[in-house]
Amino acid sequence: MSETQTAPGRYRDAALGFRNHWYPAMRSRDIGEDEFKTLTVLGEDILFKRIDGQVFAIRNACIHRGYRFSERIECYTRNTITCPVHAFTYNLRTGALVTIPSDPHSPLIGKAGVHAYPVEERNGLVFVFIGDLVPTPPLADDVPPRFLDAGLFVVAAINVDCACNWRVAADSGFDPNHIFLHKDNGLMRHFGIAFPFATRLKDGDTFAEIELFEGTGPKGLTDRLSETEPVYEHVFECDGETGRMRSMFTPDGPDGHAAQAFGAVSGSLWLPGVLNVDPWPIPGMSHFEWWVPIDEHTHRYFICWGKWTTDPHEQLAFRAEVETKWVALGYENFNRYDVELNNGMQAFNADPEHAYGSRQIMCRTDGYTIAWQRLASKHNRGLQRRYGGR
Repeated sequence: MSETQTAPGRYRDAALGFRNHWYPAMRSRDIGEDEFKTLTVLGEDILFKRIDGQVFAIRNACIHRGYRFSERIECYTRNTITCPVHAFTYNLRTGALVTIPSDPHSPLIGKAGVHAYPVEERNGLVFVFIGDLVPTPPLADDVPPRFLDAGLFVVAAINVDCACNWRVAADSGFDPNHIFLHKDNGLMRHFGIAFPFATRLKDGDTFAEIELFEGTGPKGLTDRLSETEPVYEHVFECDGETGRMRSMFTPDGPDGHAAQAFGAVSGSLWLPGVLNVDPWPIPGMSHFEWWVPIDEHTHRYFICWGKWTTDPHEQLAFRAEVETKWVALGYENFNRYDVELNNGMQAFNADPEHAYGSRQIMCRTDGYTIAWQRLASKHNRGLQRRYGGR
């Protein structure tokens, strides 16, 4: 299949994600030398193995009768896997059929084989390409623009499964007003940050703060939160009662930090579903998170933190800092609340009556989410079906 034969699909139909894109499957640390790992990515059952330091991946099913190799791993060389049923044996590096003991001269040998997935390992993540395009698009087209820069040292920290469709998480991730959920998180309390719980459009233009990137390379969009009005306190009336919402720390409070600290943050969202917030959670750090479909109802959530340094000592210190500080503060006391938020919306979005978002009532501040859905529908390389619909 060539690139010209693909057609983008509608976002509302992308329950299993977008086909012909690169996705992180696991962290590098999750698979050791000569170790097998079985994972479902975009509904496809994949068997991974690390051989001589490199990770390879094949479909986890024999072409003969469909037996799952992972049910009983049987190998007679490091580079092959043998189906325990009829001993069809395959090259783990290429997927090619190597031998059939009951028919060693079969014309299938060397011509047939299981699907082998392109794999690249970068910045502590094992990426797998789910698709059919030849040639395979470069990994650089499916990650945020600076993620692969030599000067950025990245630590892949979080890999958790979440009980909701990937789109629920992606739509929330680029929605600036979901920060209401974070108004009393432990991260805010630790740093005493004057962090708003909402933002307002200064001129009433739903899309004024959004910049699209639709040229060559990664396709995505970025916000300019410095052009919005932060909200630290809101008072309202209902049935004679007064309600008051207030940030934990405000710019004019005795414990608050400068309000412009939040305004300097910029968020961007890129196909096939990766968020970059920079700087975050503190100046000098960059935050990356992926939502990778497992099936129609669950996704795998990855978080990486990066620091701009090429000094080996600084890199070692930063890795230790991530493990001892940011996993607790950045994930357990901040992004874990996003997981709870997204899981809490799954039942509504999974209801066939809603057809993913068709019954949602959107408002002016949903411009970020709408812009993302439009861009993703326009620039994806195709809808994923079960094994590509083949």
